[in-house]
Amino acid sequence: MKQDLIRAYDMLPDSGLVLCAVSGGADSMCLLAWMQELSLQYGFSVAAAHYNHGLRGAAADRDEAFVQEYCIAHQIPFYVEHGDVRTAAQTHDWSLEEAGRNLRYAFLEKTAQRVGAVRVATAHHRGDNAETVLMNLIRGTGLTGLSGIQPVRGIFIRPLLDTSREEIERYLHERQIGFVEDETNRELVYTRNRIRHEVLPLLQELNPRVEEALNKTAQLLRQDDAYLNKMAGRACQSVQRCEDYVSLERAVLIDLPTALQSRVVRHMFDLLHASKKDVTARHIQAVLELVKNSGPTAQLSLPRGIIARNVYEMFRLYAQRQHVLERRMLLPVGEVRAGGWHVRCCVTQEAIEERPGRLILNNDAIAEPVYVDHWQPQDRMTLPGQEGSRSLKRLFVDVGIGMKEREETPVIYVGNRVAAVLGIGVDRQFAEKKKNLKYVLDFEKR
Repeated sequence: MKQDLIRAYDMLPDSGLVLCAVSGGADSMCLLAWMQELSLQYGFSVAAAHYNHGLRGAAADRDEAFVQEYCIAHQIPFYVEHGDVRTAAQTHDWSLEEAGRNLRYAFLEKTAQRVGAVRVATAHHRGDNAETVLMNLIRGTGLTGLSGIQPVRGIFIRPLLDTSREEIERYLHERQIGFVEDETNRELVYTRNRIRHEVLPLLQELNPRVEEALNKTAQLLRQDDAYLNKMAGRACQSVQRCEDYVSLERAVLIDLPTALQSRVVRHMFDLLHASKKDVTARHIQAVLELVKNSGPTAQLSLPRGIIARNVYEMFRLYAQRQHVLERRMLLPVGEVRAGGWHVRCCVTQEAIEERPGRLILNNDAIAEPVYVDHWQPQDRMTLPGQEGSRSLKRLFVDVGIGMKEREETPVIYVGNRVAAVLGIGVDRQFAEKKKNLKYVLDFEKR
């Protein structure tokens, strides 16, 4: 197995814990075994994290048991979580693939935080990267999408990204390491599977080394993408930053090369600490059209309450709701930032003192993912000691929370049901029971 990519991106630490995402398939079993080998060379330790998606019944339980037994036999710490991907997909209007990925990465992040892992390794390999490039090309994408899977993203590393499936299988065979097969990997209802089993074989007839060629192209485009982002960052040194807006001379933006203009606008979103999640290429093009061809006071409404505005010779991006919470943000055990709040979450059986900024829920009543979000006009809850439900709007009025403050008030959802609201209380269904585990959320203003 090659270490060129590992060394090029300085992936592995000299100490600390590397958490491996392990499904039980060939790729992840190779990753786990290889990381254990390399731990002796580098000096770090290894643990395994397995996410049971709840989609494949007994087969999924078999995979979990397989990984756990391997970890026990090789004295590797093992962490597991069971999820309801189908319900999450229905709740958030995600595809099953998207729901599985979102819940799996949320599990990996919170587990890494809980156990103190300094890296999280995933088993993406050369074939996965080729498939990703083709998927993005088919859907329509820019340079970033054609750059494929990033070798390093935050604490996430992909040590196998330059390794072929054939090399992985040979490694396992030589060491007599078993693995399990996920039967859904051959179901052609999934786009990635169709690319893997139908598109790539056709391309390999034209070029037997097409997988390698796609990866090389992605690597080259990744370098170009990084360079253009660096140039856009330099251009953004002229951006003026104020409390609720960022500003740049229209002429400066217009005079930039076309390849940099959209990147500068996206960098301005970052400087504003505004989410780009719902901002599409169409929105960015509309912003550039505003800057180039609209009047001196024209403006444009963008997702997440952002306003793009010409102020005579200046272009500005305004965050009207700078501290508004992200939409449907998962609350894992540990610490996260949500809008203008720092949130600490723990599960405990100890006695917990009630205080302002703290919500205490009955953990045994929680059977779906826990989220923080804005309040919605249709939201209702039933406070302990009351019989009927009341609208959050009415409850906000009762406790004196004004219109602007409501947009910054965290509402806790279990699935799509209101479980608690900071400053109001906990819904009767999720109220703390003295002998049960408690799900404790502490909120502090940043």
